[in-house]
Amino acid sequence: MEGTEQLAHLLRALGDPSRLRLLHALEQGELTVGEITEVTGLSQPRVSRHLKLLCDARVLRRARDQNEVYYRTNTDEDRRVLVQHALEALSPEDPAVAQDQARLQNILDKRSARAEELLSELGIKVIDARTTRDVATTIDTLLQDFSGNTLLSPDALGRLLDIGTGTGTMMQLLSGRAEHVVAVDRSREMRLVARAGVLARGLANCTVQDGDMYALSFPTGSFDTVTMDRVLGVADRPRDAIAEASRMLKPGGSILIVETRLSAADERTFIGWLDAAGLATAALRRSVDNVACVALAHKPAAAGLM
Repeated sequence: MEGTEQLAHLLRALGDPSRLRLLHALEQGELTVGEITEVTGLSQPRVSRHLKLLCDARVLRRARDQNEVYYRTNTDEDRRVLVQHALEALSPEDPAVAQDQARLQNILDKRSARAEELLSELGIKVIDARTTRDVATTIDTLLQDFSGNTLLSPDALGRLLDIGTGTGTMMQLLSGRAEHVVAVDRSREMRLVARAGVLARGLANCTVQDGDMYALSFPTGSFDTVTMDRVLGVADRPRDAIAEASRMLKPGGSILIVETRLSAADERTFIGWLDAAGLATAALRRSVDNVACVALAHKPAAAGLM
């Protein structure tokens, strides 16, 4: 519950048309100061001042990525309800809001074009829609078979960490079931690609950060769910990567791993890595077209933090 002073501070932060426009834009995904300036047409000093006030009121959060600072809306429940009510009062036909939306679309188009250029330069081929649907169906079946329907409901995955996000496939598939998603990747280029996908789909509960899968900067036990999509097959030290992923999990948390075309021998090795990390394997399931293998494992609820 908010105290009187805290509530008054929050209401003052929301009681400004320009700040509501900033929030409306950021509801669709992370943006930099420069991008917010471009969307609103406000001067950068004014934008920076508004952003500081909103961060002080815990309406926004910020994260640095090398020379850029990205802002996103705060997904904490005690702040979200009032913010959403305020934004719902904005009319999409308001000239300023409509203009902001058109400018935001221009930013999205530029991000998408840059993402395509980067993927081409890196020689990375995005998985096709059929394969994505196949993997999504396999994940759904696995979660339903071994966790009931609970992990299929909104916010059931809690705080989710996507390690080695790449193009952001797992974020896009699972963000609707998570309270908040943090996606990490060491490659700045892939982070730019992932952010383009986040903004294109309006995934406001997702943030993309720099992160080393062997030495993550989050405190032990920070997440309810961890995902790794086609990461271990290219990792130099896959066993260490799984151990670090296990460290990120709260007791009782789950890890979901997608890999391509594992042989029987690979599967035994893979299960051995999970066991060594203190994770109990629930199941390995192959996708319908056998392109991918999806594994689900849990961190025992009685286990102490590693």
